[in-house]
Amino acid sequence: MERIVYFDLETKYSADEVGGWNHIEDMGMSVGVVWDSHDERFHVYLDHQVPDLEEHCRRADLVVGFNHVSFDYRVLAGARFADQQQRSRLHTDLAGLNNFDMLVELKKQLGHRLKLEAVARPTLGTGKSADGLQALAWYKLGEIDKIIEYCKMDVQVTRDLYLHALEHGKLHYDSRSGIKSISVDWNPHSQKTEAEQMSLF
Repeated sequence: MERIVYFDLETKYSADEVGGWNHIEDMGMSVGVVWDSHDERFHVYLDHQVPDLEEHCRRADLVVGFNHVSFDYRVLAGARFADQQQRSRLHTDLAGLNNFDMLVELKKQLGHRLKLEAVARPTLGTGKSADGLQALAWYKLGEIDKIIEYCKMDVQVTRDLYLHALEHGKLHYDSRSGIKSISVDWNPHSQKTEAEQMSLF
């Protein structure tokens, strides 16, 4: 049975606090959460457990997230290493895993980015329990338990969105002109077949 992990993390610092979005690696990880289809439970990692979280992702057949390749993996790389070359190598390594980044796939079709909340609430009827700024405030107050529960909710929403897409072949999202629908074919078997067909030419 394919082992799928759904992954998200929260940071210690905002982009403004580290000098802008070009310094994602310096934002630090406060909490990382994985939901693993192997044992069907959440796994929580704190800032000193970054190598364990990284290894958990490596053991998966597929890592599913929402903007995790270009954001979360860069945070992980920065939390693991101070040296820029080591950070870059680790990010490249993690990005080379079998990843499914829902934001990347949606952007390919829509031509623009969406927030997780903008897809989750219209599709699932539920969304995030708080926001990233609140999580940063909790970190400054030392309220790690609240960050863990918030991150778990994001991972659960990510998982449920992916499974909804596989089952129904479509998602709903908020746009400036109201709620719209988008057809998606995220079945890994059909994508694999397409890739195999392309390799024949």
